[in-house]
Amino acid sequence: MRILIADDDAGSRELLTELLRHSGHSVTAVFDGREALDALAKDRFEIVLMDEEMPGMSGLEATRAILQAAVAGEKRPIIIGISGNNTQEDEQRCLAAGMDAFFSKPIRMAELFSVLAALARRQPSFPEPADSAAPERTPGDLAAHLDRVTGGNQRIAQSLLKTFLADAPEKLSAIGRAVSQRDAASLGTAAHALKGSLALVGAQKAAGTARNLQAMGRLNSLGGAAAEFQVLEDEFKELLRELLAMQAKTKPAPKQSSKSKSKPRRSPARPSRKR
Repeated sequence: MRILIADDDAGSRELLTELLRHSGHSVTAVFDGREALDALAKDRFEIVLMDEEMPGMSGLEATRAILQAAVAGEKRPIIIGISGNNTQEDEQRCLAAGMDAFFSKPIRMAELFSVLAALARRQPSFPEPADSAAPERTPGDLAAHLDRVTGGNQRIAQSLLKTFLADAPEKLSAIGRAVSQRDAASLGTAAHALKGSLALVGAQKAAGTARNLQAMGRLNSLGGAAAEFQVLEDEFKELLRELLAMQAKTKPAPKQSSKSKSKPRRSPARPSRKR
C-alpha cells in the first residue's frame, strides 16, 4: 500500500517508515500538515498516518483540508490519527475532525498491521485499537520495549536509539529555556515534542514528567515548572546512561581489516640431502 506519514517527531517518522517499508509498503514521510497536503496534491496515497499536533499546520487542520478538497464520488485516503496524548479527549478530537481511526503513541505495530491488512482485503471496517491488547512494559525494561516496537529488528532499534540520542538533548534544552524565560507557550510545545520521543523509546516515567510540564505550559501555570524540570533532568540523565549502555552493548564489533590479517606462516624449506 502507498502510505503517507505526517509527524514532526524524527524518531517516530523513522520508526514507522522503517517498519512499514520492511513489511512491503511504499512510504513517504513529511514533517507537518502543510507538507502532507503538498504530498497529497502531487501523488495518490491509500493511507495517511496523521499526527495530531504538529507545527505550522496540525493534523486536525490538515485532515479538515483533505476532507474539504475531496471530490464527491472519488476515493480519498484513509486517515489514521496518531498522538502522544493518550486521552479520550484527543481521540474524540481526531475523530471529530474526520479521521477514520486513532492510535496513541507509541503505536502497537501489531494493531496497525491488522488495520492495514483489513484495508488491503477491502474490508468495510477494521478493529479499533485496544489498550489491553498487549501487556504494559515493565518499568526500566527499555530493551524489551524497543524489541517489541521494532519487531525484534536490531538495525531499526539502533537507528531509533541514534536518532533519539541526537535529537532529545536539544528538546530538553528547549524546555529548560522556556522554563527559565517563563514562556508558557514555548514550554507546552517543547514538552510535547520531548514527551513523544520519550514514549517512543519506552521511558514512560520521564514521559509522564514531560506531560506535566506540557500541561503547565498549556494552562499558563508555571509556579512549579522549575522544580518539575529538575525532576525531568534527573530522569533524563539516568535514561541517557541506560540507552548509551544499550547502544554500546548491541553495537557490532568492528570488522578486521584484510591488511591486518596475519598470513599463514610457511615452514622453512628443508635442505636436500646429498646421496
